[in-house]
Amino acid sequence: MTTDLLTRPTGRLTNPRADATRDLASIAPGLLPFGIALGVVIAATRMADVVGVIGAPVLYGGSAQLTATTMFNDGAGVLAILGAALTVNARLVLYGAALAPRFRDQPLWFRFSAPHLIIDQTYVSALARPHHAGRGFRVYWLWLGAGVMVVWTAAVGAGVLVGPRLPPLPHVTLAGAALFIGMLMPRLRDRPSIMAALTAAAIAPLIARFLPSAAILIGTLAGLLAGFLARKEEPS
Repeated sequence: MTTDLLTRPTGRLTNPRADATRDLASIAPGLLPFGIALGVVIAATRMADVVGVIGAPVLYGGSAQLTATTMFNDGAGVLAILGAALTVNARLVLYGAALAPRFRDQPLWFRFSAPHLIIDQTYVSALARPHHAGRGFRVYWLWLGAGVMVVWTAAVGAGVLVGPRLPPLPHVTLAGAALFIGMLMPRLRDRPSIMAALTAAAIAPLIARFLPSAAILIGTLAGLLAGFLARKEEPS
C-alpha cells in the first residue's frame, strides 16, 4: 500500500484511489442528470435502446453521443454521423496532447487503452492532481475513468428505462437542443467561443433546409472556423 502513497508539496500523503474516489464524487452530480436526459432522448428516437446504452461507454462522450443520436433520428448517413461525432470530440485531441507527458512512460497497454477515458471531467481532474505520476497516475486515471464510465452508463440506462414511462414529450430535436444549450452556456467565456456558437447556430438551420443529414456537421465546422478566425484576430 505504501507504494501507492505520494507526497504532495505540502507534505501530506495522498492515495491515488482515494483521490479518484473524491473526484468521482464531485463529478457524478453533474453527470447523472445529463446522462438521464440523454437516455430519455434515446428512448424517444427510433434508435434501439440497447444500442443507445452500449453507446455510452463506447463513445464515452455525452455531446458526441447526443449528436450521433439526433443525426441518426434525422436519417443521416453513417459517414455524416461519424464525421459530426469526431468533429464534436476534436477538443479531446488537445486534452490528450496536454496529458501526453504523463502517458509517455506508461506501459504500452495503458498508452493504447487509457486515452479512451479522456473527457472534459477526467482531463480537468487529472490537471488538478499533478503529483500523481508513474504507477500512481495509472491507478488514479483508471479508477477515475472506470468510475465515471459506470456512472455515465448507468445514468443513460436509467433514462432509457424512464423515457417510455414519461408523459408525451416535445419533439426529440427540442430535447436535444436543450441539452446542447445546457452544455454550451458555461463555455461561452470569450469572443471566439461566442462567435463559434453564433455562427454554428446560424449556419446549421440554413443547411437543414436543404441537407438535413449534414446540418449539424456543417454547422459545427463553420463554428470551429469562426472561432479560429476570431482567435487569430485577438491581440497577442
